[in-house]
Amino acid sequence: MKKEIYKRIAALEGLTTYHYKVILLLLGGSEYTQVQMADMLGSSKQNINKVCQNLYHQDIVLKKRSEGRSVYWGINPKPSFQMVGQLKLEA
Repeated sequence: MKKEIYKRIAALEGLTTYHYKVILLLLGGSEYTQVQMADMLGSSKQNINKVCQNLYHQDIVLKKRSEGRSVYWGINPKPSFQMVGQLKLEA
């Protein structure tokens, strides 16, 4: 990911501490399930699910693969920053 993308993520409005924790966790590793992220971050699976869905709709994270009912999440290397009510920013 380019350094310019980090600046754009930092400038996004409406992100909470857990949004940034999930982003940093996914930047540090390859891919994790919601249960793995909840255990590492000390949060509930429901909270991580809401955060991942929010970041997915903002095109920051991707659903990498599925095994049964488990979805593995990873960081999007080329996010488009398409958010509801905002203009698309080219990365």
